[in-house]
Amino acid sequence: MLEKVKENKKAILILIIFLITLCVGISYAYWQISFKQIVENKVATSCLSIEILEESDGIKLEKAYPITNDEGMKTIPYTFTIKNTCNTFLDYEVSLGMLDTTTLNSQYVAVVLDYNEIKTLDTYERTTIDGYKEGRILQKGSLSQEDEVTYNLRLWMDYNTPTLEETMNQEFISQIVVTATLGSYSPVELGFTRLSDAILVNEYQSTDVESAKTKIKSKQAPDFSKTAPIIDWEENHGSNQTVIGSRMPHPDLVGNGESYTVNLTNENILPTIGTGYEFNQETGKYTLTNYQYVDPTTLDYSNDYYYCGSGFNTNANDVIIPYGSYANCTTIYKITSAIKGDDAIETNNGTVIKTKLYRITAYQYGQTERESDKSDKGLYVMTDDYGESYYYRGSVSNNYVKFAGYYWRIVRINGDRSTRLLYAGETAKATGNELNMNLTDSSLGYVNQRTSRFSSQNVNPAYVGYMYGSVLNSSYGETNANEFDSEIKKYLDSWYKQNILDKGYNEYVADSGFCNDRSLSSGDGVLTDKNTFYSGYQRYYDKHSPTLTCSNKENDLFTTSTANIGNKALTYPIGLITVDELMLGGLVDGYLNRLSYTYSSYSYRTMTPSRFSISDGSAYEFVANSSGYASYDRVTTNYGVRAIINLKSDVEISGGIGTANDPFVIQTT
Repeated sequence: MLEKVKENKKAILILIIFLITLCVGISYAYWQISFKQIVENKVATSCLSIEILEESDGIKLEKAYPITNDEGMKTIPYTFTIKNTCNTFLDYEVSLGMLDTTTLNSQYVAVVLDYNEIKTLDTYERTTIDGYKEGRILQKGSLSQEDEVTYNLRLWMDYNTPTLEETMNQEFISQIVVTATLGSYSPVELGFTRLSDAILVNEYQSTDVESAKTKIKSKQAPDFSKTAPIIDWEENHGSNQTVIGSRMPHPDLVGNGESYTVNLTNENILPTIGTGYEFNQETGKYTLTNYQYVDPTTLDYSNDYYYCGSGFNTNANDVIIPYGSYANCTTIYKITSAIKGDDAIETNNGTVIKTKLYRITAYQYGQTERESDKSDKGLYVMTDDYGESYYYRGSVSNNYVKFAGYYWRIVRINGDRSTRLLYAGETAKATGNELNMNLTDSSLGYVNQRTSRFSSQNVNPAYVGYMYGSVLNSSYGETNANEFDSEIKKYLDSWYKQNILDKGYNEYVADSGFCNDRSLSSGDGVLTDKNTFYSGYQRYYDKHSPTLTCSNKENDLFTTSTANIGNKALTYPIGLITVDELMLGGLVDGYLNRLSYTYSSYSYRTMTPSRFSISDGSAYEFVANSSGYASYDRVTTNYGVRAIINLKSDVEISGGIGTANDPFVIQTT
């Protein structure tokens, strides 16, 4: 495609460049292809809606040239959502229709929907679509009434495209075509009544389990350093004022000679306040700028001042440890006024601490999702303690189960073919506190209670255990022996007895185990005058490397006495999600993610130890934070409870396709 030139020297120079590119086998000038969509997408039924989330007028790549698959996956996807607005069940097909003006052969176009296998367009199933030169089926699926699904399409010129005359100056113009018919797809109707089989074939509406596994295994490996989905955030400035409290140590405590006030200075007893802020669109978090310790009642609010959070903790000896938050804030406040007053609190040890309580009136700044890449979702495979485990990741909507009168989200199919479920409430679309398990048990002090501590004590590394041993600074084995029940285990055992065992559902529950990984990254897991970091801390914060294998199965894989592996210490086969499963689901340190299926607007407990800190003499466990990432807190803090159970490998379903409106229903009669 050399242009005509008037000057001979220029022509000779271009010819030389042309010959050089021939020699190395690469020429970006060969291909000037536009990928574009020139008219609206088509929907072949009146009540199936399609929402195009792209701001542009269609699929468009100009001046395309062959690129690698890695480069292709870094391109911005074309995102669209299909929603069933009919009052009936629908089957649908997503196809790519090539218009008559298309001249580039489909064998040279690499296509991938979400994170599925990358293939050239000509290898997809052919279909006939009126008005199109060629049609290829990209995806088949089913939707119950009001269900919806989002897809992300990427296409580029395949890297192996030859440098031939037939690929020069070609055009590729296509449309997304969605067609729908009255629904007939059903795993049960196709003969897949076993839950694990139905889950696998349902992912791509496959006709056999092994082909479904093959297709899942062909997907690209997730990048666990990125959230799933990847979200771009924008600021959300509240229009109404709110009042927040900041309790700080009283100035009279500074230098008073008491041992519990040794850390206090005239500065750190004041709230941390900034004159500006920065917002990170990638993480969704705020950082105060030009911050300092200051009494907010002394400020002139004709100027702008911002606040994130301040307060203090106490360690096992009641030593006061003030803190002031200024970075990685999920919420900040633009202050308009402040008042203060004297107050006091009493610690569990009986120490009365005099405080200054600031009440700050402010506008609250948060964040909202602007756009996201939801490609990284669905089923993936990883090895667990039994074999191949197929786990869900990202913003999935087809992993609902109805069992024992409750809704659950499928976390994964375990290697022994049992199915791991996360409690999801009494209604299918619960998102907040209603997700937490309500426990009524006066013998434990729980009456209509939805939260629990992990442990009643926190001053020893032993208390990170779902069950624990000696707190006498003995050996690692004695400290982490499974002799005493944690508070959270008592809570879950009581709930299981009330809601599973006593109602006759126990026969459907498997004993596949729950990993309370107490293996060490650093420290000894015994001494209270030495920091300990557990392996889960390193996997989450440092390595972004989740695992589904329990490193010390004999002690930390909690099973009942009927199990073939594990510690056989459980009374009932019930536990909690792990931080590794949260990572697999799409959570990443420091990034907000409220679209992963594991998200809840109410923070809830996990089963993974984080650390033991000598600064406050406390044991910490990971928490699924309501902001949309995993964090850690003291084991004595109350959080929501969402249990994990495993259903046996032979449980069968009576129907459903796994959506909120049409969940898999476990056959129990």
